[in-house]
This record gives sequence, C-alpha cells and structure tokens, in this order.
Amino acid sequence: FQEVRSFLRNFIKALDIGPNKVRIGLAQYSDEPQQEFLLKDHSDRKSLLAAVEKIKLLGGLTGTETGKAIDFLQKQYFTKEAGSRVDQRVPQIAIVITDGESSDEVKEPAQKLRQDGVIVFGIGVGEANQKQLESIANWPPDRFLQSLDSYQALQELMEELLETVCVAVVAQKEALAERYADIFFLVDSGIVQGQFTLFKSELQKLINQINAGASTYRVGVAQYGQDTRVEFLLNAHQTKQQLISAVRGFRLRPQPNQLPQLGRALQNANTRFFTRQAGGRAHLGARQFLVVVSGRDSDDPVSKDAQRIKSAGVTVVGMSAGASMDALQRFVSSGYAFDSPRVLILKDSILTEKKDDITEDCRGANIADIVFIVDESGSIGTENFKLVRTFLHSIVSSLDVRPNKVQVGIVSYNEESTARVYLNTFDNREEILQFIKILPYSEGGTNTGAALNFTRDNIFIEERGSRKSKGVQQVAVVITDGESQDRVHEAAISLRRADVTVYSVGIENANMEELRDMASHPIDRHVFNVNSFTELKALKHSLQKVICENIIDQAVKVTCVKKDEADIFFLMDDSGSIGNQDFKDMQNFIINFFRTFNIGPNHVRVGLVKYADDPTLQFDLTASSNVDNMETSVKTIRHEGGGTETGKALKSMGPHFRRAMQTRGHKVPEYLIVITDGESTDDVTAPAEELRQQGVIIFAIGVKESNQAQLVDIAGDSKRTIQVNNFDALKSIKNNIITDICTDDCKDVQGDIFFLADGSESISKDDFKKMKEFMKAVIRNPAIEQNKVHVGLMQFSTDNRLEFPLTRYYSREEILKAIDNMKQLDQGTLTGKALTEVSQYFDKTNGGRPDISQRLIVITDGEAKDEVIGPAEALRKKGVVVYAIGVVDANTTQLVDISGSTDRVYSEKNFDALKDLESKLIIDQQPLYCTINKADIIFLVDSSKSIDDTEYGSMRIFMESIVKQTTVGKDKTRFGLISYSDLPQHHFSLHDYDSRRKVLEALPKQKPTEGDTHTGEALQFSLQYFSAANGGRKALKVPQILMVITDGAATNPYILEEHSDALRANGIIVISVGVKEANIDQLETMAGGDKSKVFFVDNFKALETLYEKISPALCNTTKPACKSGDFVFLLDRSSSIDQDKHNIMKNFTTTLVDSFEVGERFVHIGLCQFSDYPNDEFYLNKYYNKKDVNTKILNADYTGGDTYLGKALDHIKNYFEESQGSRDQVPKNLVVITDGDSHDDVEDAADILRDRNIRVFTIGVGDVHDMQLLQIAGTPERMFTVRNYDVLHSIKERVVNVMCDQPNCTIDIAIGFDISQRTGALGEMLISGHTKLQNFLPQILNYVSSLKDLCCVGPTPVKPNIAFQVVDRDGRTLYDTNFEGYSVDVENKVMYLPMTEPSYFNTAMLNSFKERFKIKSKAHVKVRVAKLDSKPTISCCLLCAGVSALLTVALQGVRDPAQLQMVEFGRGFGYKLPLSIGMQSVGSAILKQIVISDRECCNVMCKCSGYEGIPGLWGPPGTKGEDGVKGTKGYPGRDGNHGRGGNSGLPGEPGVPGDSGYDGHRVRRHSGPYLAPGSAQHRRSCQFPVQRPRRFK
Repeated sequence: FQEVRSFLRNFIKALDIGPNKVRIGLAQYSDEPQQEFLLKDHSDRKSLLAAVEKIKLLGGLTGTETGKAIDFLQKQYFTKEAGSRVDQRVPQIAIVITDGESSDEVKEPAQKLRQDGVIVFGIGVGEANQKQLESIANWPPDRFLQSLDSYQALQELMEELLETVCVAVVAQKEALAERYADIFFLVDSGIVQGQFTLFKSELQKLINQINAGASTYRVGVAQYGQDTRVEFLLNAHQTKQQLISAVRGFRLRPQPNQLPQLGRALQNANTRFFTRQAGGRAHLGARQFLVVVSGRDSDDPVSKDAQRIKSAGVTVVGMSAGASMDALQRFVSSGYAFDSPRVLILKDSILTEKKDDITEDCRGANIADIVFIVDESGSIGTENFKLVRTFLHSIVSSLDVRPNKVQVGIVSYNEESTARVYLNTFDNREEILQFIKILPYSEGGTNTGAALNFTRDNIFIEERGSRKSKGVQQVAVVITDGESQDRVHEAAISLRRADVTVYSVGIENANMEELRDMASHPIDRHVFNVNSFTELKALKHSLQKVICENIIDQAVKVTCVKKDEADIFFLMDDSGSIGNQDFKDMQNFIINFFRTFNIGPNHVRVGLVKYADDPTLQFDLTASSNVDNMETSVKTIRHEGGGTETGKALKSMGPHFRRAMQTRGHKVPEYLIVITDGESTDDVTAPAEELRQQGVIIFAIGVKESNQAQLVDIAGDSKRTIQVNNFDALKSIKNNIITDICTDDCKDVQGDIFFLADGSESISKDDFKKMKEFMKAVIRNPAIEQNKVHVGLMQFSTDNRLEFPLTRYYSREEILKAIDNMKQLDQGTLTGKALTEVSQYFDKTNGGRPDISQRLIVITDGEAKDEVIGPAEALRKKGVVVYAIGVVDANTTQLVDISGSTDRVYSEKNFDALKDLESKLIIDQQPLYCTINKADIIFLVDSSKSIDDTEYGSMRIFMESIVKQTTVGKDKTRFGLISYSDLPQHHFSLHDYDSRRKVLEALPKQKPTEGDTHTGEALQFSLQYFSAANGGRKALKVPQILMVITDGAATNPYILEEHSDALRANGIIVISVGVKEANIDQLETMAGGDKSKVFFVDNFKALETLYEKISPALCNTTKPACKSGDFVFLLDRSSSIDQDKHNIMKNFTTTLVDSFEVGERFVHIGLCQFSDYPNDEFYLNKYYNKKDVNTKILNADYTGGDTYLGKALDHIKNYFEESQGSRDQVPKNLVVITDGDSHDDVEDAADILRDRNIRVFTIGVGDVHDMQLLQIAGTPERMFTVRNYDVLHSIKERVVNVMCDQPNCTIDIAIGFDISQRTGALGEMLISGHTKLQNFLPQILNYVSSLKDLCCVGPTPVKPNIAFQVVDRDGRTLYDTNFEGYSVDVENKVMYLPMTEPSYFNTAMLNSFKERFKIKSKAHVKVRVAKLDSKPTISCCLLCAGVSALLTVALQGVRDPAQLQMVEFGRGFGYKLPLSIGMQSVGSAILKQIVISDRECCNVMCKCSGYEGIPGLWGPPGTKGEDGVKGTKGYPGRDGNHGRGGNSGLPGEPGVPGDSGYDGHRVRRHSGPYLAPGSAQHRRSCQFPVQRPRRFK
C-alpha cells in the first residue's frame, strides 16, 4: 500500500494541478468501494498530496469486486456534481490498479464507463487476472494495459504511464474539440423590402446567439441578381460586434426587370465563398452552410451547380422570401427547405452537429465483416488525417456494429501494417467510434500491397472474428492518398480470391490505375475518388450506400431451366500470358456456368476447346451426359502456354458446330463463349463473321490486356462483350451471359411494360442520354408486337408528359426512335404526382391489358419532393408490378416505398452504372410462371364440328405454350395427345417423345376428325394411356394430369361424372378448359368440383394467353403435397402490429394449414406467439383435425409488446421434443412470421435449430430487414418478404411450394487419422510407414464420394462433402480442410502432408470433430471416419453435434481391430465386421456401412445390399500419360569451391623502366615493437573510427 501511495504522490507531482487544469479524484475498493476524494475536492497540488497521505488501507472481508467499483466510479465520480467537466469537453481518464481476480463481472460496467467517453487504463500487479484487465482497459492493450510483477515496479512505470496518459489526453482533446461552422448567406437582391428587413433582424439575432466570430462561427454575406456581389467574406470580421455592424450596413442593390441568375451565383459560391483564402475551414473539419434567401424563382438551371457545392461537403439551405417551394427543392440539401426568411430557425442546425446514425440504406445491411485499410503515410499530414478519422467515424456510425451483426476491423499502414482493431475486438458501435476518434497517426511510406496481404493473413481469419465459414460477406475498404511503393496487383487478386469484396477510396494524389487494380468487379461500383480530403465528407453517403446495398444484394442465383435445348462451346485461351491460378479461375468459371443449365444429350450440351498457337478439343458436345464427368474433364485440363491465335481457334469452331447439328439431328440455339486475356496475333473478324453467318451467337470475354476492338469484332455486338481486369472477376459476370442466353426463350411472352423516366433538371444532358440508352437496352429482348409486348413511356418532373401510350407503337424500331426523340423537361422531382397520373394508362380504356402481366419501371436520380407511398400502393393493388431504379442521390427508402419490395429496388451510384443493371432487370422481367419439372400430362382436345381451323390453331398455340413452360424429358415431364369428336383418336403416348422440340413437332398442324362432342366417352378412353405400358409413371409417384379442352356442352353429359371420378380414383388430376359455349357446370363436374382446376374464356383468341393463368394451377398440381411433417408456426404479436394486422396474419396462417393434410399419421401443427416473451398456444400433439387447428389459431390473443425474436427461437426448440408430439421420422419445420427487427440477437438460436435439422422459414412483413430473416432461415430460398399485410396472401402459393418441397439429401463425411507412431525424421509424411493407407485411401475416397440409389432422391447420385482433420494429443489442429466435394488435389495434399508429430484418437480429437460438425456442417447426414493405429482411450458425445455415424478403420499394426468398435455407432447390418485398411474391397465395405444416409434422408430403416460379387479380371495396363508441364526455371545453384590454380605461364616480356621516385624525408627510428602484417595487433592499430549513419523519420 505504501508503494501505491508513493506512486500516487509522484504521479500528482508530475501534473499541472488546478481548477481549470488537471483535477484528480481517488477511490479505494475491496468488496465495497470507498470514496476518498472527488474531482472537485482539491484544486491545488499541496492539498492533494496531503489528502493522499491521509488515506488508509481499506481491506475487505469477502474479496475483490472490481466491477462494483467501476460502476461506483461512473455514477459517483464522472458526474458534473462530483467535479467532472465533460460538458466542457475536458478529457475523462480512469486508472484502475488491482492485484487480484475480481469476484464480480467487470466487462459490462467497464464498457458502460468507456461508452461515456472515459479512457480507462488498467494496471495489474502480481496475480491480477489478465483477461479481466483486458476487458476493463481501453483498446489496444499495449497502450492502455500494464502488467507488473510487484508494487515496487510501479515507480519504474511512472514515466511511461505519464507519457501515455498525456498522449491520450491530447488525442482526446482533439476528439472532443468543438467543431464550429462557416455560414455564408446568399441573398436575392430582388426580395421585397419587408422580407429583407425581417431577414436582417433575424440574422443579427442569430449572430448574437451563436456567438459568431473568427474563432467560433464565421459568417459571410453576398447578394445576387444577374451578377453576384460579395458584401463580406468569412474572414472579414473578427468579432461578433463587427459582424453585427456589417449586417446593419448591408443594403440591397436590385436590378430592375432582370430575372435572378441563381445558377451563376452558385458557381461563384462554389469557387469563392468557402476557400481557405476566403476564411473557409473545411480543412480543419468545420461544417459549412450556404444559406440561399430567394425572392424569385431562378431564370437559369440550379441543380447541377448546387450539386457541386454539396459534393464539397457544404449543406445548402433554401429560405423563401417569395420563391416557390418547388424552386427551392431543386437545389437544397434534403430537409433544408424553409418557407420564410427567418434565419433564426437555423440556430439548432448550426450549433448542434448532426449525429451520424444507422442510415436507411444500411438498416438492412446488418450482417457483414468490414475491414478498413487506412493509409497513414507522411504525405497525408496530421491535419488531413483528422479528416480521415472523421470520415471513418461517419461510415462506421451508419453500421449496426454488434457481435452477430456487423463486425468492423481497422488496419493502418505506412511501410509496416498494424492491426488497430480486429473483427472481434469491439462488440458495440459506441466503443469502436470512441477508438476511431483517437486512432493513432504515425507517418511513413506507403506499402499498400503489403497491407492487403497483412489484412488477408491476419484479419480475415476465424481466430480474429471472421465469419466467412458461416457465409458472412467479407468486405475491405482501402483508403489511400498516394501511389504505393510496392506492387498491389498480386496482393489485391489474392485478397479477392479469398472471397473479400474490395472497395478502393482514393484522395488527392492517389493513383487511379492502382485503385482500379485493387477494386472488385464491376470497377465503377467499387472505386471512389475525391480531389481533396475536405471532399471526404460528401463521399460518405455514396460510399456507405453502395457498400450496404451490395451487402444486402445477395448473390443472385440465376438458373436457366427454361433453356430446353442449346449447344454451347467454350473457347478458352491457354496462352503463356495466363498464370496457373488465372487458368484455375477460368476452369471454375466454366464449371459454375454449366451447372446452371439442364445438361443432357437432349437438352443443353456443352463442349470445350482450348487454344494458344493451335486449338485443341478437350471434350465434345456428345460428352454432355453427366455434369460431374464434365466437371472432372474441366478440372483435368492442363495449362500448357503458347501464343494467342484467336482467329485460327475461331475458324476451327465451324466444323464443331456443324457436327453438333449432325449428332443432335436438328438445329438448336448455338453459343460460343470466348475467354481471352490478350490481343490476337491473327485476324479474328473473318472467322467470327463466318460463325455468325452459321447462326452461332458469340460472347467475347476479355481479361487484363485484351483488345476491346477485337472483342467487338469477335462478338459482332458490343452488348455481348464483357471486359474484366483480372481472372478472379470472372465469377462476377456469369449471370450476365446466362441472362442473355435465357432471355432468348422469353420472346413469346405477353405483357405491358411502361417506363416512368425522371426528366428533372438535376440530370445532365449526358446522363439523360444514358438513361434513354438504358431503356432501349431493356426492351431489346421482348417480342414487341400487337399480340405480345406493348411498351409505353411517360417523362416526369414537376409536370408530366406522356411520350407514348402502350398502344401507339407495335414495332421496336418505332419505340427506339420515340425514345431517342424525347426532350428533357428540366424541372423538379414530383414522383408521387407522376405515379398517380401514370396509373390510368394501365387501364383497359387507355390500352392497358389488366388480364396479363403489367410492369412499371421507374427511373429517378433524386429524392421525390412529394408523397409516394399512397400512389405507389394504389398502382400495386391494380396488379401492376413496380420496379424502382435509383441513381446518384435517389432516396433508398422512397424506392422501397415505390416498388413495395426490396427485391425490385435497384440503386446505382451514377448513370454509367446503369449498363451493369440491364441484364438483372431483363431477367427480372421474365414471367413469374413456374417451370413444371416432372409430370405425365395428356391433352384431351375437342375437335368437334363447332371448331374451325382458325380456332383449332388457337388451341394448338395454347398447347404449345403449356409445353414450353415445362422441362420435357424421359425423367422430366412427358406429354400425350388425344383428340375426340364422335370417337376419340390417339395421336401420341407419354413415352413417344423425350424432348420439347419433338412434342411441339408432333402436335397436329391440321384439325383432326370432326363430329359431335362425346366428352364422356373420351374421358373413359384416356384412362388407359396413363398406364405404364403407355409411358405412365404412377408407380414412381409422378403426378398425372388430363387437360380437357372443349368449346361446347357434352353430347352425353350424364356419364361425365362417372368417368372423371374413375380417372381421379386412379390418381389422375383432371383440369378442364372451356371456350365459348362450354358448359361451366360440366367443366366443374370433370374437375371433381374443384373450381381451382376449372378455366374458361369466351373466345379462342383469349385461349392463346390462358397459359398465364393456368400455369400456377399446373405447378400446384405437380408439386408433392404436404402429407407428412411437423410444422410449428411462430407468430409475432408485438406492438408494431395492431389488432387488424394480427388478424390478417392469423388468417394467412390458416390458409397455409389448409394446404396440408393434417392428421395423426400425416401433418402435425403447433403454434407459439411472441413479443417480450414467447407464449405457448398449442403443441404438435394437441390437435389432429384441420378445423380444430384453424379455430385455435384464429382465437389466439393479441397482446402487443417489444420484439424479442431471439428469445422466442431459443424457446421454440422445446416444441420439437418427442414429449411435445414431435416425431423422429418426419421433416421438422418452423415458420416464423414477423414485421420488425428483433431487439435481441437471433443468429445463435437459429443456428441451433438448423443444427437439429429443423427447416426454418421466415416471412417478413414491412420494415423487417432481409439480412436478419436470412440469419434465421439460413438460405434465401426459405425467406419471403412483403411490403405490408394487405398483400400477405399473394405469397401463399410460393410459401407452400417451398415448404412442401422434399428436402435435398446432403451428406458430410469427416475423416481423421490416429497415427501415433512417429519417428520425427526429416521429411516424414502422413502416409510414411503406412503403405496400405497410401494404396487404399484413394479407393475409399472414390467410393464414398458418390452415393447412388438413395430411394428418395432418384437416379442422380448424391455427392457427399468430405473434410479432413489432423489433430495432436491436445486436439490442436495440425491440418484441416472445409467440407467440399471430392478433389484429387486435396487427397494428394493430405497423403503427402509433412507430419513429424503424432496424431491421436482421444477425447480431444472427438471434441475437435464435434465442434467442426457443429460449426461447419449443415448436412442431413454427418459421418465421421477415423483411421487408427492404436486402441482408442475414450469416446465422447458426437451425437450432440448431430453426427449420424462414427466408423473406425484399423491401420497396419493394430493388434485387435474389434476393440475399436466399442466407440462406433450408426453402422449398418454388417456392424460386427471390423473395418481394416487392408481388407478386400475396403472402399465398398465402408460405403455399405453408410446406410445412415437412407435412414436420415429417406426414413428407410434397413436396406438389403445383396452379396459381394466375385472380383473382376485384371484390366489391361493403362496407357502412358502425357508428358508433364514444363517445370519453372530452378533457383541458381550455390557457388562452387575455388578450382585448382593453373600451371605457371610463360615468362613475360621485361617491363618498361619506371620513373624515379621522390626524395624521402628523414624520420626518427620507431622504438616500438614490430607488428607483423595481418596480426591481431596490427588490425587493431589500423582501425578507423566509423561514423554511424543518422536515422531519419
């Protein structure tokens, strides 16, 4: 204690104590805190020292309660009453000294103290708990935490502590310093005298109340008319009195009969008013306001000049002294338009700095790992680095920083990189913001490349909080002001290949080429550049908006099941300029690409040719029978190098495509995708043109140094060229090409498309042209015809102008010309008014077609100045689907209000980026019809005499439409056709045609035989054609449908019910389609009374488009019914939902229940509600009757309260216990319906549910954000959102379809090794000493990498994911891999893994696997295979992690393999047979034991696999492999030893005599000892003093 007293004494002596200087308080604590003296108690050093001498050791009875003491400090010391001066912006510091472990919780009280802005130092002495100290002190520990061996060491710490405290005080003072403002008033010289007098009076009051002056709030004034006149600049007056006097003397100089030129005045303001020379202080972080007092509307455009001022960080305020509010809205910052010149109302805005908070753009982006990589080199300077801190503070303020939400890391760099904040350092936003305020600045060089590598290796790792393995997006933001002194190219690629999205922010002298090199694709969306540090303030909004939108915008999973037939060739560049990793990026791109399509001999076929100097066919289209084989073929392609003769390669493709047609037998769409990284050395134009003449559509992808002009020559159209900076960006462009290929199949769709285009003056002429080009691109694919797609266009601003309605043009050329001729309105932005007006053009009376799909595409660049919610909602209620596209300053919240769904909102940072949006919007406009993948469908078509040839043509078009909406194939959908009149006529059976093309060709072009309408007899006749003999697949549980199409009453109506019932009795669904005179009652009779399967149109022309309405019914019919499962509904009843909305939610829930087959042996239903707490309504074993279930749901009470969804998810797991009626052998499902963000974290509770194989579905209504729903559901496919409760019913079918889908069977197999015998020899590998393991491990992996014949999955094999893990005795990971598909590369890497220490099968190993399965595996089936060379000592509960089986395989040297089986579980019937590495067919034996897959996926408890077959004959020797790739040049060898000396040479010629030397000087003889040359004494005597080089900082 005396040492502590001495420390305090010396600490106080070193500080400048005084009431207006440093104040010190002291508290002492043990189990209770004790006040010694407060901050206000002593105002001089003498009294302080005296007080220190008087304190006595407190002592304590029960221990050390540091948490209570810290809480005591916060409440009793750091308050105004106790002497704290926090309101005067004085730094607050606490120093906690302790020598033991606290017996209470310290983290929360310390966190609260730090969040109040108190900097906390921790000093631990002796046995102090280091972890507790780290949670007490500020970050980083090396600055704010000291650990000492004893109290004696306190004195030695004094100087270091004082220095650190002083640095912290200075940094905190800077952070707390008040940021004043520069306010410039620009006054219209033409305002009336009364308004001017009012303005002057208010301005004098404002100057007085804000205490304006040179060192506080600076004020400037100018007036404008035709010209601008400055009255006084910001630095003209020093004091408040001088300013008031100058305002009193301010006189207007009106210019009669001249309209004001505010645009010109704003240009003047931008260049003169806020400069450093004029007294502007933006460089010091001062806020800046331009207040425009306007008496009249301006005669010139103002928006663009106002935007330039705002982009410099100036807030533009508009005050009306006669001008219209519409005129003000065109130039003011959002929320700063006022209808009077009373400038005193600006006082609060000027005095109170607007606190940054989570913006609307970022409210939904609440899950991400974001790391800021901040340049702190010497070129920035202290002043500018403060602006960087402010910028960083603003960005982080907009993020929801919490452990399960957004995590933030910070790396600063000069020559060296420093981890300032790891991703898991802070768990709340307030603390990281406090840290950013005092972020250190060190100066130095600029090694950006090294910083990128450092961030990848040290920050984006699991140990430092990265959640990449959980699918959380990884984001890096690089902020730099100069050119890097090292290479960034390779480092940036490596970071992006680690799945990190990189943004680059350049300031002043940043190298634009480097910024583009670092950023992710598309470059325009990921690169930001400003001319000065003061412009960072304005950049904040656009950067955070783009980052958050990209986080929300999950990767779009585009599939192309509609592309029934196509031949696609890849032509991949193999030249020497491509690196090995680049080549691998190309291979991955190709694999991911073809996995999107329905691959098969009769569907989409893919081939591949690589080329350098010559083209080489790698695999032909005929190899497209199996996706997995194709993937293997791509992976095994070798990179060989060479030149770049793209022209020769293109020429070689002609024969391949001609052969494609021969092998298929007919022409299908043909595509060539060329990937190249350089300029071709031969001509590409002629061979490319030749291919296009052949009908091949070419896409040209250029990488790196590719020639853009050549790419256009290859593709023939710039729209089909894509250029990326690096090969790693290929993964970003896959969807662009897929969209183009898929949309070729959408040319037959019908629909009304209306554009609502912003023509306000804030859009430049150039940008307006880009918007027109975008609209033209969007309509390039749909078939624009009178009976297909109609297009309309309205331009809006303050006023609206209809450019053309839906019915004016029926050709693309006319529409394109009309768009080109559109002239810009150049007014304000009244979007709500425009939405109201455009609504009428969707009505039938104005050419709209409400019976088919109608879409409105709104394009705007700014915030609407009127209300948009009501007009937009009215449009959507009419059935119009609205897309909202925002550019530049568009308000994201308004865009969502307009579209009604975040799914249909697109936001771009500028008009150039619209081109990246074209493909997204095109595919989004495709009809929302579902694709029927598997069914037996027979058309039963009326051909009676009442139908003429034209009408039959309409029937044929209808049938064609149905066929085109399906995936036709032997194992997909099959079609048959029967026509009837007097007698039925069979045309083709279900097994006759196996492709969509063949079915379409088989539909009769001529009307079949005429006669009367004997529909009943035709129904009876059709039954036989659903049999297996005719291709029916009832035995395989394939849905069977008879579609009856008739135009009149049946001749014999009395037998309709009998024969249609017979069809249903055989499981056949009857859909009846009536035209004209068809009898509705008879249609219903045939459909079994189910009106949802009855369709009627009053004319044959309408029949042609009926497929739009019939498609959902077909989809619902062909979906497997929900006949089994446990479904628990979790409903939100918090206060954000009123009673009416709660009733809508309950009604919606009952409609979902109506879609299930509820019963004791079928679907069980449970219900729980939540707000502050979960409330049990009924468990799964309560009701087995649909009526009882729905009655109970409708009677559920509404209470209100807050939204604690995390608590409810944790509680709901009890519903899935056996005691509450849950069943093991049925799928378990949870359906969550909520309308608000949860007040607690949901991720952990949701993870636990999914780990228990509970499928979680989320339905969000209103403001709940996608990212939270995604956290709960775990996959976007099980996440649904609607804008409000009124449209909740619209997603019912979609929800039911997904809920009733059979879950895919996924299998994860983890493989571990117990090889405890190690020699420790250099070069020892995993397989060393285990030849059988080396020989048989590949066989085992080959067997378990593909599981065939799972009864519930179908013919396609299930591909398990395999992970390897090697751990030491303590469970520490020596090597591991993720759960991935089988890879030969990984297999070799594991086998030849350097391994010098033993690995063990023990508790630590099993616990390690348990955690691995728990964290990284989401599969249905989890299998652990251990290969052992010793007897296991202990097992543990892997079952806790949901592991389905544990198998052991004995290695060489195990004496008793049977003992290993004591720890096994989950094996099949042969469980008594020990598994060993050398047994016959070991791979097959292990595969048989994984019967757990049938049990878990298919509920099959046992399966007979038959006897082992006899071994086959030895196969012939394999062919010799190709020569390997030429190796890289080796390292230079070591220098050799000196060679022997050569023989003596011949005597040389005598030299020329030299000149005589100079005369010498006579010297005294030296009497010292002789120093032999080379001796130690000689060397020492010859040393010279060496001057050390000076170090420069």
